[in-house]
Amino acid sequence: MKRKILFSILLAFAFFTFFTLTDVVKAAEPSYGDDGNGYITLGSQKCFFANGTHISIEERDDGAQGSKIVWLDGNETKTVNVPSDINIFGGAHHDATNYPSTKITMNGGTVKNIFGGGLHQSSVTNSEVIINNGKVTGSVTGGGANVLANSDSGSHTGSNFATVVSNANVTINNGTAYNVYGGGEGYSTTETANLNINGGSMSYVTAGGSNGTTTNANVRIRNGQIALLQSVNRGEVSFADVRVLGGTIDKLYVGGETEDSSVTGSIEAVSLDITGGSVVNNLYIGKSGGQLIGTNGNNTDVDVDLYLGATVNIPNPNEFANFSVTQYVFVTIDDNRYELEVGKTLTDLTELPAIKNVAGKEFVHFVKADTGEVFEETTPINANTELKTVFKAIEQNIPTVTPGKDETPKTGENNIFSIIAITSLICSLVGFVIASKIKK
Repeated sequence: MKRKILFSILLAFAFFTFFTLTDVVKAAEPSYGDDGNGYITLGSQKCFFANGTHISIEERDDGAQGSKIVWLDGNETKTVNVPSDINIFGGAHHDATNYPSTKITMNGGTVKNIFGGGLHQSSVTNSEVIINNGKVTGSVTGGGANVLANSDSGSHTGSNFATVVSNANVTINNGTAYNVYGGGEGYSTTETANLNINGGSMSYVTAGGSNGTTTNANVRIRNGQIALLQSVNRGEVSFADVRVLGGTIDKLYVGGETEDSSVTGSIEAVSLDITGGSVVNNLYIGKSGGQLIGTNGNNTDVDVDLYLGATVNIPNPNEFANFSVTQYVFVTIDDNRYELEVGKTLTDLTELPAIKNVAGKEFVHFVKADTGEVFEETTPINANTELKTVFKAIEQNIPTVTPGKDETPKTGENNIFSIIAITSLICSLVGFVIASKIKK
């Protein structure tokens, strides 16, 4: 009876493991044509579909323009050379199957467009695009494409056919790209778009997609050169959380850029935080629904939160007249940096008690790191400030105990062999009992 119970448990575990793994591994062999060109032609577009298989893009070995796509098929490494005007998709084409994950890593070469999702009718849960180097002459897009190559009969394009990516993730570490979009293209849907820029050179960066619907767009910029950054292009973005932590941006728009009349996308809420160390040459309020935010129609309903911790040039200050701008500075205390609103004091820092209360020390006061001048906690702070804490040691009377001849305590090393022996004996007895029961 006990053997049957044990067998049932093992069988249930095996089935659970099998179905769990098969639910995760749904990638198919990439689709790229059988004519030796390395692509499928749809209308005027050359396309490569990874179909959920994780791929990398590398320099070609033959020195020709374009790139080499590499992936694993079991234990076998496969490669195909593609031209520089290739469109690479992490997902599939005209396929209602949901692919749990896609991943495209670009390390070199030249391509036209990269999409984390699929083309036309397609579905991806988690897409990931990583650019470490190379050149993208068109766009890096976290979501999928619905209108691209629509000359392909149009039978599965448009709003009646879903192009969906639940979570789109784009990371730019280096290289060059003309456009970077967190969301998708055409009649696409992206629930969450995460865009991280750590370096590289880009002409246009948009938190949402080039079109379509993006629910939440999160942007983190730590380095790199960006000519223009905006929250929305066309389509809709519900909420954009944009944080500029470093890098250089020539033009930054809270909404969509105003110079291009085709930028008609609408946005409901934006939180923009520009920290110290960033360079923003020009900050504009931008558009929503084709109209300047805060001046026309329902654009007054756009929820805008602005936090400026860096010196930012605002060419038209009147654009921000209807919005509150929170300016903050950085207070560095013992090499740890804290954000503080302009005009506040150290007493407004929630971390202050932990900074002052250090075990074994008694706090005296703060001093400026460069001059040594005493800095009062109630002094308003209107510029970045670096401080040092001054402590004095607390005297502690700890009695000294000199052990006698037989007072030396046993250490872990003295007892380790006894512990091992007892544990081994118990385990042996338990194993013997279990073995006897099974034989019966």
